[in-house]
Amino acid sequence: MERTYGVIIRDLERGESDALVEVFTSRWGRLYAVAKGGKRSKRRFLNKLEPFCYLWLILDGPKKGLVRLDQADTVKVFGNLLGDLKKILYGFYALELVHIMTPLWDPHPEVLQLLVRFLTFLDGYSPREDHLRVFELKMLSELGYRPRLERCLGCGEPVRGEGVFSLSRGGVLHPDCAQEDGIRISQETLKRLRGVLLGKRVLPFPPEVLCEARELLPAFIRYQTGREIRTLRVMQEVGIWNSSG
Repeated sequence: MERTYGVIIRDLERGESDALVEVFTSRWGRLYAVAKGGKRSKRRFLNKLEPFCYLWLILDGPKKGLVRLDQADTVKVFGNLLGDLKKILYGFYALELVHIMTPLWDPHPEVLQLLVRFLTFLDGYSPREDHLRVFELKMLSELGYRPRLERCLGCGEPVRGEGVFSLSRGGVLHPDCAQEDGIRISQETLKRLRGVLLGKRVLPFPPEVLCEARELLPAFIRYQTGREIRTLRVMQEVGIWNSSG
């Protein structure tokens, strides 16, 4: 038996008494765990095996495939998300990015820290769209997909004006160097995104930067993972970007 911190990503159906969960842990990354009798054990697992629960876990089994969850102690439950549509959608978006961007059994403790910080922020403050864009950029950077935004991938010279972002090459080119379709990015958007990656204070994003970042970053994540982001479609359907912030 071994211990680790983790956040529940999804709860899945498994029989009448057992509980199956997807969890992102600090020691082993993303994995699936089964809690035997978890649906009936009020003492061990009541209200703990649900998305957004940050737990101290005891796991048992081989470090591949399905493991057994023997105990879960609550570190934090982000309860304020549940009463606010924007917060819960942002929270589920973050969980889905962890789900689609990380392989099973590939530890990234910094990703867990990033996720917990983001959920803590959502729990305590009113989020804006640029906070979500920052989370996307940091996830890309932590997982080895950091977009290259400083120099043109064609000629190697600094990009000081607007650019064209190539999804396939993972970076920006001068418009004259772009030999393929890409996503045009203004000078201001490039400046803001670079600032985020360098840890500078660049928020809030103006509307034109939000619009361009909203087109670019989810598209880049989809390209890198080969997966659609289902929560993004829900956000678009309910018009979440039309609300204030």
